[in-house]
Amino acid sequence: MTRIGFRLALAYRSNIIWTCVTLVAQVFLLRMIWTSVYGSRPAAAGLTLDALLAYLTLANLQAFATNTVVSLIIHDRIRTGTVFFDLARPVGYLRQMAAFQVGNTLGGLLLLAPVIPVVLLVGSITVPVNGLGYLITLALGYVIAVQLALLISLIGFWTMETSAISLLYRLVSQFFAGTMVPLAFFPGFLGVLADILPFKYLGYVPAAVYVGRISDVTGPVLAEVAWIAALSGLLALTWSRARRRVVIQGG
Repeated sequence: MTRIGFRLALAYRSNIIWTCVTLVAQVFLLRMIWTSVYGSRPAAAGLTLDALLAYLTLANLQAFATNTVVSLIIHDRIRTGTVFFDLARPVGYLRQMAAFQVGNTLGGLLLLAPVIPVVLLVGSITVPVNGLGYLITLALGYVIAVQLALLISLIGFWTMETSAISLLYRLVSQFFAGTMVPLAFFPGFLGVLADILPFKYLGYVPAAVYVGRISDVTGPVLAEVAWIAALSGLLALTWSRARRRVVIQGG
């Protein structure tokens, strides 16, 4: 399944290319907006303008890297009935879909590689304050992203349709991941909610570790591991019930 996901990413190169164009434009616009917002202020919410621009550049690159398509694939296979072939394989269904997503991510990163210098040029980058901590929190955040995507996808075994909830999930996760506005700027209740939800580990935490906003990664890493363990248990429980509701449609 990893190979299939990898090949699918390369097969739809035009989608990746347009996504890359969108990514470059988004980073450029964010740089223009936040530069104007900062004006002559040296810092805001504990972030200098250079640190903020580096954060936004990384956060948006990470959003591309952790973007998941597995929910679309599962939705399509449930509706067409081809999920039957997935269930007939000796490897567990969730493991198959996770492997597919990893392969698709690797294919997307391969196509993204030539665009990274352009993104860094229109955005900004600084030397990492904690490179190892950044890589660890980013890797764990990716695992959480895949788990959440799988969990949303399993709803399709009850509803047969997950387009609306997938769109809602994407909007909520991107907002609370802090790809447009760092969580340090979130006021009151929004800040508390963002701190409780797992979405910050998809964007904010790794990028904040990179620029030095978060200096001690012990707490975030332990929290990510705890989320991964909790989501693993929830996925296993949900799948144990979802598999009993399989209804094959199509010819």
